Amino acid sequence: MSGKLKMTLIRIDDYGPWTLKLGNDREYKLQILQAQLYAHLQRLFAEKEGALFYNRFDEMVAISNGISLEDHLRMQDEVSKNYPFTISMGIGVAEKPYDALEMATKALQKNGNYKRVVGEFNESYEKNVKIAHIDVNNITGNIINRLSAYETALIMNKLNVILSELFLKYKALTFFCGGDNFMVVANGVSKDEVKDIIERAGRKLNLTLKAGIGVARTARKAIELATKGLDFIRNGKLKSAVHEIYELS
Repeated sequence: MSGKLKMTLIRIDDYGPWTLKLGNDREYKLQILQAQLYAHLQRLFAEKEGALFYNRFDEMVAISNGISLEDHLRMQDEVSKNYPFTISMGIGVAEKPYDALEMATKALQKNGNYKRVVGEFNESYEKNVKIAHIDVNNITGNIINRLSAYETALIMNKLNVILSELFLKYKALTFFCGGDNFMVVANGVSKDEVKDIIERAGRKLNLTLKAGIGVARTARKAIELATKGLDFIRNGKLKSAVHEIYELS
């Protein structure tokens, strides 16, 4: 299944100067607003079969295959009506995730922020999203029940860095999704390469990892299939460390 991936970079406009206006007792307000914005945008993108990930808390990344310019503008308008700030969006289309996000980044850098939607809007390409859903085998018995909560989180942060660096060599993008779960936008990375990466990452921290891979026309469907593949392994239906599922249509 070949095709291109569309990535959207979302940024809060004028973030630094805006936060200073909230006074010194502002941090809790920022955390509340950022959490609300993430939940709101996650719902809006999911309704259009997309998927959203944190990059930095004031900056998010979405897989936006099948989501039109008009859809982006409606999301942007909804944010401006419900929050004390606006957002800008850069859009990039490429075969590799890193290249698409780089295009989206450059679109914002070139045109500036302040409630803009800029970048690639041509929908004539064949859509293709590949997601790897990775988790740690028996994290409860091996880590959570043996170490403090902080040490457990530190190991997950280290694993996130290792996976991110290994996948980035293939221009794939890794996002930590909480617990022991990682989502990799893995266009251009083969099943065997995913297996090699999770084995290498696991050896560095004395862990074993498994992964489900989903390939579909939209991000939400690809994630569903990736999670289904992971659940096959979790439930003992497969002995392999990686299972890949393609959308039949």
